[in-house]
Amino acid sequence: MSFTHALKWSFLSELAAKAIQPVVFIVLARLLTPEDFGVMTAAMMVIAFSQIFWEAGMGKALIQRQTHVAEAANVAFMINIGLGVLIAGLLYLFAQPIAHTFFQDERVTAVLQVMTLQVLLGALGSVQTALLQKEMGFKKLFWVRFATVSLPGLASIPLAWNGWGYWALVAGTLAGQFAQVITLWRMSLWRPGFTRDSMVTNEIVRFGGWVGISGLLTWFYVWVDALIVGMFLGSHDLGLYRTGSQFSIMVFALIFGPFAPVLYSQLSKIGKDQDRMRVVVQSYIKVITTISIPIAFMIMAINDYIESYVFGESWVGIGHVLGIMALVHGISYMTSMNTEAYRASGRPHYETLVMFLPLPIYLAVYFYIAPMGLDAFLLGRLALVLIVATSINLYLVKRLFKVPSLPIISFFAFVAVTSLVWFVSDYYFGQLIHPKWLGGLVTMLIGLVAVAMIIFMAYRKQILFSLNTLIEPCINA
Repeated sequence: MSFTHALKWSFLSELAAKAIQPVVFIVLARLLTPEDFGVMTAAMMVIAFSQIFWEAGMGKALIQRQTHVAEAANVAFMINIGLGVLIAGLLYLFAQPIAHTFFQDERVTAVLQVMTLQVLLGALGSVQTALLQKEMGFKKLFWVRFATVSLPGLASIPLAWNGWGYWALVAGTLAGQFAQVITLWRMSLWRPGFTRDSMVTNEIVRFGGWVGISGLLTWFYVWVDALIVGMFLGSHDLGLYRTGSQFSIMVFALIFGPFAPVLYSQLSKIGKDQDRMRVVVQSYIKVITTISIPIAFMIMAINDYIESYVFGESWVGIGHVLGIMALVHGISYMTSMNTEAYRASGRPHYETLVMFLPLPIYLAVYFYIAPMGLDAFLLGRLALVLIVATSINLYLVKRLFKVPSLPIISFFAFVAVTSLVWFVSDYYFGQLIHPKWLGGLVTMLIGLVAVAMIIFMAYRKQILFSLNTLIEPCINA
């Protein structure tokens, strides 16, 4: 399958998921409370932490591997199943101390014990997912994703309507995971075998080890902020923080989500060609910056309207959360694809470095500002990603791929300042319009026009060239 054809199906997969997921998300937010989402978030961060250990980087190792793929798949499957059973058992046994130590909430114990089923189901389908990505089977993955995102809504919404609370979220998540496993086994031609090669085992375990360490560090960046919010501020603020963050993530994932798996699969084929890698890396950073920063400011401009008309009165304060977190994720996405380039070039340890170096600073700041309240935590989170994370990412990409930092910084500054001026003006214009819902609609429409204009101003005649530069090296791989 060609890059563009794979990208089309990857985009359709994300589009189907993101067309269903926000509807389910909004309906459930109307039926449930921040505390319900907080309890589920607490259990999910533990399950996500466990995935690092049972998955052990096997999926990424399989995609990157070009020889002895069948033997590597057998090794990966046995490792995933063995570790999955072990870790699910440990989580079940230690669910109560985990809930009491980190969340001070007895409700988390039972939810975490039930959610251990997700570990076992995930282990059963991880190799099939990796092989379909490797073979550019994104058309098949579209149907897998469609089944996965459809069932949770069908299960969760009726249960939430009938007063099940956070158990509605648990039931929907497990239904989706079960549907994913069944669909993957039907779509994939691969079946596990018992052949094993010691050299292949050593190679895949070594590569997976680096990816696993990076996965552990990724978990800290994805979840440790929510963990600290839950520890210091309780389930209510945890629900506001995580839900507001997820809402912002959904917007960016819809735009950029389809690109990452396709890009990684293709970059793995040109990973040794430094000149082509440099061109692709420099191009995708500029393209992503041009889109992500204006979108972040647009969400900031309409966050009050989202709080009022999407979430409702029980979610007071979430608008401020999702506005700040939109900026956080918009800036993060500038260099989000760098990890794909590191792994594709056979240097997964660079991903580990970019995660490890700022971690002590992040943890110190989190623990210092969390007792000050949610607003202080949000501003600290924004400062960290803007100053610390971006600087380290630009340094490493310059060192590995010879991509100069100054042009990227200048480009970011231009897009950010232009977006800020435009959307601040847009916000205050919207405040003058009544009724409030009409002001929000006008603000959003002007914002969409502004995004298009900023893209045009940023690239002018170079936009087609930049997109061409991004895609052509992959098509010709």
